[in-house]
Amino acid sequence: MKKSVFAMSAALAAALVLAAAAAAQDGPEAADGAAQQPQGPKPSMFLVGVAKAGTVDHNPVRTFSGRVLSPETVAVVAQVAGEVKKVNFEEGALLKKGAVMYKIDPVKYEAAVASAKAQVAQAAASADYARKSFDRAQALFDKKVASPDDLDAATSAKAQAEATLAAAEAALVTAEDNLAHCTIKAPVDGKVGLNAAAAGNYVSTASGALATIVRQDPVRVAFAPGSRDYLAVFGGEKGLKELFAVGVRLADGTLLEGGEIEFAGNEVNASTDTMPVYARFANPDGLLVPGATVKVEVQAREPRRYVSLPVTAVQRDGDQAFVWMVGENNLPVRRDIEAGPATATYQTVLSGLEAGEEVIVRGTHKVMPGVPVEPVEL
Repeated sequence: MKKSVFAMSAALAAALVLAAAAAAQDGPEAADGAAQQPQGPKPSMFLVGVAKAGTVDHNPVRTFSGRVLSPETVAVVAQVAGEVKKVNFEEGALLKKGAVMYKIDPVKYEAAVASAKAQVAQAAASADYARKSFDRAQALFDKKVASPDDLDAATSAKAQAEATLAAAEAALVTAEDNLAHCTIKAPVDGKVGLNAAAAGNYVSTASGALATIVRQDPVRVAFAPGSRDYLAVFGGEKGLKELFAVGVRLADGTLLEGGEIEFAGNEVNASTDTMPVYARFANPDGLLVPGATVKVEVQAREPRRYVSLPVTAVQRDGDQAFVWMVGENNLPVRRDIEAGPATATYQTVLSGLEAGEEVIVRGTHKVMPGVPVEPVEL
């Protein structure tokens, strides 16, 4: 063991002697040069591309998922009971308001009207007699011939007869209304669906819908922008109505234009943080079918001019957008901005930067505060 340690010490001493001899042969200049070398890396001048902020007329199309709704969907029901004598429409037909759809057997209702008219006539005769009796009793009472009791009896009889007449007239109105309901008419314009009551069926007020009519021209399309965009981008209901055009993209790619904002909902959906908005579309060809899902496209009627930059120029520090500019001594200077709408190629700026100001658009990943850069105009 002692011999091994002695051998290692001798080898180390020999190495040191050789190193000293080599340094002596290089001369004092080499030693001075080594002493003059920098103690750390010298900062480099990074090449960066700079360009002036421009302007752009930005008018993006914002898309939303929408659903087609009918402004009027009416279930046609029977108001009276009876046998369906005739069905006067074809399933799937377009009906006009007032078109006859069903005929219910009217016999007993016609009889009820006739009976009610007879009751009215009888009550009218009784009321007329009671009025005349009252007039006679009043005259006799004025002459001190009739007693107060006679006058009271005549007054009561007159009032009862008039009440009976009023009841008979009301019964006649009900009978005539029931007879009118034996003819069921379309309550609105629209397309009728399946018929649930063929001729020969007995129907009543408990039978449910005999058919359903859905209004298809015009239709309503509902969509729901986020509550933030509803205010910040569209300016609420007033802004949507006055400043934006609405279209619908069908499944085959066809764009239907000319939509008009009818109204916005009265509260934000708490689950989705969206505001329901309803647009009205003419639908003469029936391309918009109630219940269908469509793509709603909303675009400003007039484009807005923005300060614009290449998307590569804009950096983000959390929620804060900023750009780098070249200041004195080519040192980078940070400028915070408010970023607006963007596309795949450019970023719009709402505030913090004016058109014509020069910013770094390429090599932003190389920029470090306090380290000078070498700008190259692009």
